[in-house]
Amino acid sequence: MSVISSLKSSGRFEFAALIAGLLLTLSLVGTVWFYHGLKAAEMVAVERHIENLSSYVRLDILGSVNEQTLAQQRMAVRLARDGVEDEHAWRGDALLFQSHYPFYRSLAVLDADLHTRWLESTGIVPARQGRPYPIDARYRSALAGAADGDLVVTRPQRLTDGKFALDFIKPIIAEGEPVGYLAASLSVPDAIGAMVSDVFRDKLKLRVTFGDQIIYPYPFGDSVQYQWLQGFMLDVDGEVDSLSFDFAISESSRRQLESVLPPVALWGGGAMSLLLAIVAFLGLNATYQTRVLVTSNRNLEREIRERELAEQELEYLVTHDPLTGLPNRTGSTRYLERMLEDHDADGGQFALLFLDLDQFKDINDSLGHHLGDQLLCEIPRRLAGALKDRDFVGRHGGDEFLIAVTRNDHEQIEQLAANILRAFDTGFAIKDHRFFISASMGISYYPESGRTVSELIQHADAALFKAKSSGRNQFAVFTREMFSQAQHRLNLSRDIRHALDAGQFRVVYQPIVSSADLSLRGLEVLLRWEHEDGYMVPPQEFIRVAEETGVIGRLGEFAMEQALSDLAHWKKLTSAPPWLAVNISGAQVRENGFAEKLSVLLHQYRIEPALLHLEITEEILIENLTRNRRMLKKIDEIGMRIVVDDFGVGYSSLAYLKNFPISVVKIDRGFVQDLAVDHEDQAITRTICSLSADLGMLTVAEGVESRQQLELLRQFKCSYAQGFLFSRPVDASAVEAMLNERPSWQNEEPAGMST
Repeated sequence: MSVISSLKSSGRFEFAALIAGLLLTLSLVGTVWFYHGLKAAEMVAVERHIENLSSYVRLDILGSVNEQTLAQQRMAVRLARDGVEDEHAWRGDALLFQSHYPFYRSLAVLDADLHTRWLESTGIVPARQGRPYPIDARYRSALAGAADGDLVVTRPQRLTDGKFALDFIKPIIAEGEPVGYLAASLSVPDAIGAMVSDVFRDKLKLRVTFGDQIIYPYPFGDSVQYQWLQGFMLDVDGEVDSLSFDFAISESSRRQLESVLPPVALWGGGAMSLLLAIVAFLGLNATYQTRVLVTSNRNLEREIRERELAEQELEYLVTHDPLTGLPNRTGSTRYLERMLEDHDADGGQFALLFLDLDQFKDINDSLGHHLGDQLLCEIPRRLAGALKDRDFVGRHGGDEFLIAVTRNDHEQIEQLAANILRAFDTGFAIKDHRFFISASMGISYYPESGRTVSELIQHADAALFKAKSSGRNQFAVFTREMFSQAQHRLNLSRDIRHALDAGQFRVVYQPIVSSADLSLRGLEVLLRWEHEDGYMVPPQEFIRVAEETGVIGRLGEFAMEQALSDLAHWKKLTSAPPWLAVNISGAQVRENGFAEKLSVLLHQYRIEPALLHLEITEEILIENLTRNRRMLKKIDEIGMRIVVDDFGVGYSSLAYLKNFPISVVKIDRGFVQDLAVDHEDQAITRTICSLSADLGMLTVAEGVESRQQLELLRQFKCSYAQGFLFSRPVDASAVEAMLNERPSWQNEEPAGMST
């Protein structure tokens, strides 16, 4: 019975809504139709009123124009009768004509060649006396065919004051031949303003256009938006465009013609329609409330269920990585906090392993992020082979993973870490590619390394940094010394940024001389930092931290701009300025647009590219062979020289010299230090010099401190030398002195210094 009652209530509500809606719709449609009918009748009356008034305006304008053209014709006849030599009589006629029609800017008598013979002007003169009258070529042909005295009217032309003018040109016919022309220049805005009666001007708004140009009124600045209706057209020169006279009713006339009946009918009818619909709806909707309440309760229950499902889905999205499906940083933190709570009750040794893939960025850069993402999805499956079901794996971000385990002691955990690293020895097969990638790990123990999740992650990250610094593909256990080192790096990174802003860094230069004649040939650009506390920070310390923390880019830009600015000054002192050797970090080479930025700086300081030598280490060359080869080739094409720094240590390979556009090889100071007494160092240095010469490259020996080292380098045909034998690093003013005077090391007994 309740179901039947509910259905009946629903039907009554829908019926009530339907009837009310129909009544409202029909009533509103009738009201709107009636309103538009009244407005249409009102508009017809307005248009008829405009049409009547515009016809009077048209008659006034045409009558006035005919009167003026007849006056011009009479003047042309008198000129033909009396001859075009009586200037005094003509000027009398011209002044009389302009007194009747002051809107004519000028009257002129032209000779048969259309040169201005006589001119009477009220201001703006279209042509000076004795010069050709400014008339378009198309009207010259029309005048040539007007032997019977037809009047030629030109198109509107803009005068220098912005107004438009029409030229009326009437041939002066004597004995059947044109002996000259009468030219009258009429200012259109002034003429229309004089021809239209004040009575019509108050009732109508007039706009005259020619093509896209509004030529009346001038200036056209009325902000009121009128509804313009075309009144009539006046053809001036027989072309396509004509003067269009458009009319609109003035606001005062509109108010007189408008009726209050249409808005009263619209608003009154709308209100009556709405009232009728409300009364009908309320009358038919008495039983609808019960059905509405039931339906609302049912909808509310459904919304609650949908919201619970949405919250669960949102919680999953917030706490899980969409790529791998592992808990993300937020989810990992929550799960690890629960693991720590459970560990206090269960016992055992709890450890957090922070895993990072080695050189994963190279895979992304060389093969694309799509394959890199697929490789990341394979990592959890590879880790599952070394872990237990109860162990936790989460993705911390990028190519970093968190692994939480509980074992009996440290030895088992470190053995597990070794097993995880060995699990990466087998390659990853993805599509048509096979990847071999290693990993590094940092381990933090609970509670020795920290009692909170954030402390364990932070300290495991510090241990990971230690493993990376030690050569990758290994793990390291967090110690308190690592924490101190991390704090020191953090503080030093902050101090570097502050020092850059405070101007504490300065650039010094160490000379690079020719081994043959000891002439100054180049300068190595070096950075020095005097800390605000008064001590000098070693370059190898702050440069390493700057590279690790991403500040090296700003340091490099500072050094480059300062060095190029100094070089631009030295170029004014000498015709053969020394080149600059600037050390470039891997982070700078990896920057997008690095070569373009250097090119812009060289252009800014007017420096030839060959005067800039970029020193890079062999480690940079092997980071990403394809990408770095493209970058270095671009630098070489610009004209800058590429120098391999510290050649002979690290990852030395002859393939670098062959496959990269290298111009200079810099021999590491480790081979030069004992060159005078160590035969192996002599053999290596001799081989590097000989090989470089065969490949068309120059060589620079670092750390030269004695005459014996210099003599051996000369024997090995080493191109250049650099070291304390010649000079310590000096500031820009000392370099300027070296360019102006003979350097001290070119004396017979150069003063050597030891480190």
